Amino acid sequence: MGSIRGPSMPMSLVQPGEGGAGARTFTCYTAPGVVFASEEEMKEHYRSDWHRYNLKRKVAGLAPLPLAVYEERAAREAAAAPVLATDGVSRATQRRLKREAKQEAKAAAAAANPRSKAAHYQAAKDLSEHEYIEKKLSEAEPYDEGSDLFSRHHSESLEANLAYMAKTHGFYIPYIEYVTDLRGLLGYLLEMVYVGNVALISGKQHHSLEAVQAHMRDRHECRIELEGHEDEYGAWYDLEALAAKSPLWTHFRDRNVIFG
Repeated sequence: MGSIRGPSMPMSLVQPGEGGAGARTFTCYTAPGVVFASEEEMKEHYRSDWHRYNLKRKVAGLAPLPLAVYEERAAREAAAAPVLATDGVSRATQRRLKREAKQEAKAAAAAANPRSKAAHYQAAKDLSEHEYIEKKLSEAEPYDEGSDLFSRHHSESLEANLAYMAKTHGFYIPYIEYVTDLRGLLGYLLEMVYVGNVALISGKQHHSLEAVQAHMRDRHECRIELEGHEDEYGAWYDLEALAAKSPLWTHFRDRNVIFG
């Protein structure tokens, strides 16, 4: 998954119970244990490396890391990255070569003896979290903006893909007029399905791309929901403009929490 870095800017955080009666505060799935004092601070979190790192973990079916744990890992990796071993090969390069060797060995073993679903999950348990994320990324089926989220169909363009998914699966982007980065949003959804094999509605992780796509089709869950998932999708929306135009959205905001 590459190197990890600390949050891009300091955040003024409010602990539960602080802020006074009636004070509006915000929480976010990718910032466990944190209560933001304002919506602007939560938006800054959406742009942080911590938020992106925890989204990657969600793609891989892992729980988000608290800030202290994330910063510890980021500092540890930053300290190790520039250090050279005695033979002049960086530790980062050594780790990469070691991962590649392990992946080649696993690929050879898999070719000789294809794994069952149970064996797939057992193998995942034997890996560290970082190794597991790297494994999911390296084994992902190829995809691009023309790839269908719910089948193997491929369209010529992003626009053609959205039209095909709408006609075939009833899929649409909610409040698309408020989307600020359509390619980024679709890219994240594709990553969830093709890399993590995670169903968009239930969040259930499956052992293969075919399995997760069949799950979503069979359960008629070929959709995403923005309400209640602003922390996950908000980075690609203008939520402030949406709230200003939608009385229902104002109701959600007035409940002093962004649902996750």
